[in-house]
Order: sequence, then structure tokens, then C-alpha cells
Amino acid sequence: MSRAQIKVEANERITIEGKSYRVTEHPALPGIPYLQRGARGFVIQLAAPDNERMALKYFKLKYRVPELVTVATMLHKYADLPGMKAARRTVFTNATHAPLIAQYPALEYGMLMPWLPGMTWYDLITSKAPISSNESIRLAQSLSGVLAAMEAQGLAHTDIAGANVMVDRRNSDVQLVDIEEIYGPDQPPPVEAPAGQDGYQHKQGRERGQWNANGDRFAAAMLLAEMLGWSDARLRQNSADEHFFASAEMQDPASARFRLMSQALRDHYSDDIASLFEQAWNSPTLADSPALATWKDALAALQPTAGVDTSVAVPSAGSGAVISGRRSIGGTSNTAPVPMQTPLPQLTLDGVKLCRNCGAENPASYTFCKRCGFFVGTVAQRNQLNATRAKQPAASQISAPITTAPAAPVVVKRDNDAIIVAKRVGDPGKGMQRVATQPDEKPEETQPVEGSWVIAGVIIFMMLAALLLVLLAH
Repeated sequence: MSRAQIKVEANERITIEGKSYRVTEHPALPGIPYLQRGARGFVIQLAAPDNERMALKYFKLKYRVPELVTVATMLHKYADLPGMKAARRTVFTNATHAPLIAQYPALEYGMLMPWLPGMTWYDLITSKAPISSNESIRLAQSLSGVLAAMEAQGLAHTDIAGANVMVDRRNSDVQLVDIEEIYGPDQPPPVEAPAGQDGYQHKQGRERGQWNANGDRFAAAMLLAEMLGWSDARLRQNSADEHFFASAEMQDPASARFRLMSQALRDHYSDDIASLFEQAWNSPTLADSPALATWKDALAALQPTAGVDTSVAVPSAGSGAVISGRRSIGGTSNTAPVPMQTPLPQLTLDGVKLCRNCGAENPASYTFCKRCGFFVGTVAQRNQLNATRAKQPAASQISAPITTAPAAPVVVKRDNDAIIVAKRVGDPGKGMQRVATQPDEKPEETQPVEGSWVIAGVIIFMMLAALLLVLLAH
């Protein structure tokens, strides 16, 4: 068996600590084992003898380190905190589970933990599934409670993103996954310091990492805003593909999505909620984002309506003033944001579509983004464009004129070339794709021209012939 990965069959039996666990079948693919791929490893669903679902996780070689034992030991202390069921884990080592590792070498420093029901918030975003305002409130209250309880213990997940948050829509329960890189007292530093994921990344995290006590504040604010705003049809229609905000527009005060989110939070909830979001968006450092306890208190003031709510929020024409929460460095994070002297103009999207790649506002007639060249047309336009290109010879495809020519792409400058990965795959083909930061372009190397070798050969031949004639003449 390979040390790199585990190959299992559906219904295969794996014995762990004397118990026989069965590899379950994928619910949508009979006969195929239920496997999920994450950023740093893989998870196989097992069925315990009592049919309870469990998660068997093993890591990629790079992240298979002894410190995982220390992390698991420390996490056990926090397993009873809300949202931390994944902390109830057993780690496999050669000292404790030698027969298991001998059979499955990839399980060294792997672990067994409870299987968490529900779906990731990422899955809900990418499916564009509508939710009611009541569900928005309950999910946001649940997430803020989880993160505020962690912050009170000096803990931070440090990689909050849609792919790392599980939501159970039956009871609005929220659970955190991929908690191996948690920050906290006596926790060992990870192999790679988390820097945040696209759509949830603060500029400070991108530059210096966010493995610190304030590492969740900004990403949590973005995710809480997504949860609250997702009941608004305008937000669902104008969302970037895998998260509401595009990575290129993060913390841009002129971002159309920022203004749209601010409007939605103010229209549907309260000035306080909108101001907390704006404070985070404008924060110069992670510490300047609102404390998670502040979010929890503000959300506790929202009361879902009684009964079962199946309604979905309709776009509002409210014109409340937009408030900025930007504070000076050194201010306390628990203070209320200060309203802007000049409110932002009301955003209208009539005849406008937002680029999913950079967030730019484009006329509805455009096929390509005027700022970055990303395709912003309709499915019909894409199909027509592909059909036209398929009919053209290869040479003409290169120079074929396009009605709305794409502009030069915007380069999102990063201080490192790290690849930001956020994968938690449910069904094959529907999971998160690898998101890579484009490295700096290298100058093209000059390729030798074949004709130059021929010319050089002719010159050398003529010189040798002339030398031979001179020698013969003497």
C-alpha cells in the first residue's frame, strides 16, 4: 500500500482499535467509496458497527507531521465548545496503531473523528441556493456564537472560509472543519502559516499571514455578511463564483459589491450590522476588525419571525445612508463605528453586470469585462462564441475580431506566489477548484533561428575554401 494515498473499495472493512468500520458508498454514485478531498488531505466516510458515520482523515505527505499529535491533544480540551465536534479525534501513530499503519501506511498521523452532517457554506454559495431571511439570521447567529466562544478562549481557526464551515440547514447548526492549524495557547505553529482564502482574505493576512489571535476577525465578517445577505436575490445574482466577493476587489472602498452588501445589510437588518461589516472592510489591520463578541451581541438583537419561514428576500429600494466603520490604528475593536460624513451613493444595477473576476461594473451588453477581460456574457453568448470559433480555421481564430474585445487583464499583485487552496469536494465535478496566484511573468528566452546556423556554415565553408586556394597558389 502506498504511503502517499489510500486506495479503498466501497464496503471494504477497516479495523480500528478492535472495531470493524465499513467504507460507505457515495450517495450519488453507487459502488464508489465516499471520499472528500481537502486542501491538505483526504477524508473517507466510514460506518461504525452501530452505523454511526465517522470520518477517516489522512494528510498529504507534506502535512504529515508529528505535531498533529500535540494539536489533537490540545484540541480535546475544546471539543465541547460549540462548532468544535471535529476536535473529538483519535490520531494514529506507529506507537499507538502500528498494525493499522502497517496495512495503510498513509494513515500515519491520520485520524478518526465524527462525520459532520450538512453541507459546506461553499456548496450553498456555488449552487446559488436561495435561503430565507430567517435562515440567514439563524446561521449567522450560530456562526458568530461559535467564533466568539473560541475568541474568548484565545483561539482562532485562522482559515475561515466557505469551504471550512459546515452548515446543517435542518437546525441551523454550524461546525468548523480543517481545524489542524488552529491558533491558541500552547498550539504548535503549522507547516505553513494560513494567509486567508480568496473572498475572505485581509491585506495583512496576504502579506504577513494570519496565524494569530485576531486571525478570524476579517474572514468571519465577510462570511457573516454573506450569510445575512444571501437571502437577497440581488446578492445571489451578482455573486462571484465561489464566494460573494472577488479576490481582486477585497477592501476596495469603490467596490460595487461592497456597496451592494452594505445596502442589503442596512435595508434588511440594521445600521449596526452594516456598520460592523464596513468597519471590517475598511480595517487597516486584522485587529481593527470588530471583535467576534461584538458581532455576536449585534446579531443577538435580530429576532427571526415565528413559525416556518420559506420566504426569500426581494430586492429593497431603501435609501438609508451608508456608514463607514473605519477607525484609526490603536482604537479598541469593541467601539461602535463612526458614521461617514459623506454617505456613499445609492447603488443601482439597472443595465449593469458585475465581473465575477474583478468586480468591475460593465454594461449589460458587454461580452468581456472592460477592466480585466474576463467573460461576462450570457450562456447563449458563450455558446455562440464557441460555435463561431469552432467553424474557423486555426489561423483565423488568432486574429478573428471580437465585437467587444477583452481588455488587458488586471494583475492582482501579491507579495508571494503561494497557491491558495480551498477544496472540500462533495460530488465529483462540483467541488472547489484550485485557485492559484499568478506568478510574476518571466521574460521570454530568445529562441535560436534555424536559418542562422545555415548562414554561419556557408561563411565558414567559404573561408576554408579561400584559405585552401591561397595554399595551393604557393
